[in-house]
Formats: sequence, C-alpha cells, structure tokens
Amino acid sequence: MISRFFKALWLALSLLIAGALSGCGFTPMHGASAAAPLADINIDLKKGSSVVDNQAGFFVLQRMRDRIGNPSDASPYLLEITPIYRRRRLGLTNADVASRYDISVTAQWALVDAKTGKKLDRGRAASIVTFAAPDGPFGVITADNVGVEQAAQETADKLIIDLARYFSSKKAQAKT
Repeated sequence: MISRFFKALWLALSLLIAGALSGCGFTPMHGASAAAPLADINIDLKKGSSVVDNQAGFFVLQRMRDRIGNPSDASPYLLEITPIYRRRRLGLTNADVASRYDISVTAQWALVDAKTGKKLDRGRAASIVTFAAPDGPFGVITADNVGVEQAAQETADKLIIDLARYFSSKKAQAKT
C-alpha cells in the first residue's frame, strides 16, 4: 500500500518537473541546439614552441573531436588554438628532488569567421593537474605523460564550454 503511494508520488513529481523544465526554455548543453554550431568548427592547431606543447595540443584536438565531432567541408567557423605546456616542481625533499609536480596546459584560442577572416571571439582555457613524483626517472616520465593528457582533456572541455557560451549568447542576441 505504501509503496504504491510512493510510486504514484514519484510519477507525479517526475511529470511535474518534466513539465516545468519543458516550459522554461531549458535546453541541454550537449543537445541538438548547442551541438549544431559546435559541430561545424574547423580547428587549426598552431605549433607550440616545444614538443610537449605540440603533444598537449594533440590531446586538446583529440578531445575536441571526441566531444563535438568532425566538421563539414563548408564549415563557417575556424578555431585557432595555440597550446602551452608548463611543468612546475613542488615540495622538495632533503635531497633537493621534487616530490610533486604541477602540470598546466593552456589553450589560447580565437574563433574566426571562415569567410571573412574576422575574429568573432577569443579567450584562454587552462587546467592544472598535480601528481606525486614516483621514485625513478621512468615513473616521472610516465606520470608526466598522463598528466599532460588529463590536463589537455580538461582544457578542451573548458574551451567547449566557452564556445557554447559564445554561441548561446549569440543566439540570445538574435532573438532580441
């Protein structure tokens, strides 16, 4: 008897919430409305000043393609990304060896109209990953590689949010 009551209450509450969300103009960020302009962006990855900058850029590009897909040939937008990698030592031991590292990956970006070449928006997306330095040189290299990949993926996610914010504000301006 009580479980039927809670099921009915749960169903009524779910329907009420669904109705409220559909009436307020809520659209999911990764739904069709936000994905359309994001999926139509060609990405131009600028060469960094070091091999690790380029590695970080590759991971950013790979994550962007995983998230927003591949653009069409007639894409109206071009996204120029310049990756920057930095590693900083933290927490030195008695032997003057770092016990922790910070890895930061920054993507300086500019959204360009592909037809006119006009810069529509620009910004910076950055992420920091911290890891404990394992004993031995190969452990640090491996941990650094994993850290670069993680920071680059998070940076790409932040960049996508910045782009979604731009297109959302552009859509809102078009309505007014």
